[in-house]
Amino acid sequence: MEDKQASLAYKLGLSLRIKIVLTFFIFISVISLLISFANYYILSNELFDKLQDQIRNITGIGSMSLDTQALNRLNTLMSEDLSEEQVAEIEKSEDYQLISVQLNRIRDVESDLITYVYILVPTEDENTARFLVDADVLAGLEEKEALEQAGEEYDDEISHFNSEYDIAVFDVMKKAFAEKANLVEEEYYFDEDYQVNSFSGYAPLFTEDGETFIGLLGIDMTDKDVTAVLSQVSLLSIGIAGSAQVLSLIVSLILGTMFTRGIKHLDKIVRRFGEKELNVRAVVKTKDEVGRLGFTFNQMAQTIQNYSAHLENLLLAYGRFVPHDFLHFLKKESIIDVRLGDHTQQDMTVLFSDIRSFTTLSESMNPEENFNFINSYLKRMGPEIRSNKGFIDKYIGDAIMALFPGEPEYALNAAINMLRTLKEYNEHRSQQNYQPIRIGIGIHTGKLMLGTVGEHERMDGTVIADAVNLSSRLESLTKLYGASIVISGETLKLLPDRAKYNVRFIDRVQVKGKTKPVIIYEIYNADSAKTKEKKKKNTAVYIKAVEDYARGDFKKALALFKSLHQQDGEDKLYSLYSQRCERFLKYGAPANWKGITILDSK
Repeated sequence: MEDKQASLAYKLGLSLRIKIVLTFFIFISVISLLISFANYYILSNELFDKLQDQIRNITGIGSMSLDTQALNRLNTLMSEDLSEEQVAEIEKSEDYQLISVQLNRIRDVESDLITYVYILVPTEDENTARFLVDADVLAGLEEKEALEQAGEEYDDEISHFNSEYDIAVFDVMKKAFAEKANLVEEEYYFDEDYQVNSFSGYAPLFTEDGETFIGLLGIDMTDKDVTAVLSQVSLLSIGIAGSAQVLSLIVSLILGTMFTRGIKHLDKIVRRFGEKELNVRAVVKTKDEVGRLGFTFNQMAQTIQNYSAHLENLLLAYGRFVPHDFLHFLKKESIIDVRLGDHTQQDMTVLFSDIRSFTTLSESMNPEENFNFINSYLKRMGPEIRSNKGFIDKYIGDAIMALFPGEPEYALNAAINMLRTLKEYNEHRSQQNYQPIRIGIGIHTGKLMLGTVGEHERMDGTVIADAVNLSSRLESLTKLYGASIVISGETLKLLPDRAKYNVRFIDRVQVKGKTKPVIIYEIYNADSAKTKEKKKKNTAVYIKAVEDYARGDFKKALALFKSLHQQDGEDKLYSLYSQRCERFLKYGAPANWKGITILDSK
């Protein structure tokens, strides 16, 4: 193409300078346009993929936040024979209003982008669904009532409870109903109400037992952010292309050498920018075309950096659900790099904590109070874990499962600090006339397998290891033995400085599902000064009593344990061993007695 342009210029009798200018100008123009179109096309696809991931995550997380019991109760009210009065009564019910509030909370996650949030349930006709709850119904009813009171007509297009919805043309929605899967539309469709491109995502809803399919959570999202970014990029691309054309003319005519220096500088900046140094900017020293190009690049770089910061914030938000430490051990930069089946094996210490008698405590609170209480408790415990080089793998209701990749003493220090923080928290609860809470903590060290499980549309990070199960069992044993922290002998052996801790032998136990006994110890650093003094004072007698118990000399052991119980009646361990000795003296010890307690329950 350049040869033809040069030949044409020669035939026209143009000078070499003009030939170079025309050739360079046309070449730069074509390349600039191609790059602009390519950038536009690539960015458009990438942004659409990001929006797909975003709506997939919102629908997936949103489906888990809905009250499945309320949904199931509403679903049972579905009937073809419902009158308008019955529908209106249902829409005034607590269940309907609860779900409507929860749907609007989902919309608040991206209120500028999400247009509709609704729940559809299937019918016998695969091309027809029924509305269970639409997030706009209650607001629409209020608007209708206001207009009617003002004597104005209201165009009722509300998707009321039980109303039919033709889904024949919505292939992805039909597929989501058929497969009961989390799916997202693959392309935009034009939303006439909002005059924007829109697309939808769907997530399945099941009953609490996970067995019965209720329906689909649907979310419609617009491309407003994508359109805004693409418009900015288009303008910037056009500006850069135009600047490049102007600069090409000036370079060819006047500023050859100077322009080359400027281009080299910009080339370095762009390369560094391409290597993800998003804060790099061109140094603009002149007000000529090269300077303007640098200024334009800086504007574009700032726009991209701002959008990149937005994406990083999204990744940080995802990091609250998948710990960054978990990704670190999988050797992944971010959550978008994680693939199904990624795994690694590590030696770690597992800390498992749980609130004592939480079920009884929660029965006295409504759901909102329950959530406020749990979050108030967890926000105090989490920092103690992180400050001791651990990370929280998961919350299981009120329970915490944390992992410590370093020395086991970090887990032990975290447990002690958690109990001290709990004491401060209980003082705060006492001031608010709330009853104090107690927790139990189990700690064990061993090999863990960290990885991802599930399927391609829904994955989760998990830890598979015997050490996890054992730490959970040790936490359960805190109730039996009246201890706040119970650790395994394996963890105790790995402590570099055992003298730092107040350690008391508890028992040799064979937990359910295990064939080998485990030696367990109590760590009582966080006990009150009075309690610690009693335990230290009674250590020698207690050790002698335990030795007699292990040898099967239950009579001597019983006398010592009763003596200890008289001195400290609040120590559950003394009364527990006394009861065991009395039982063995009365009924005899198990065959092949080795001082091991076999536990039949978890």
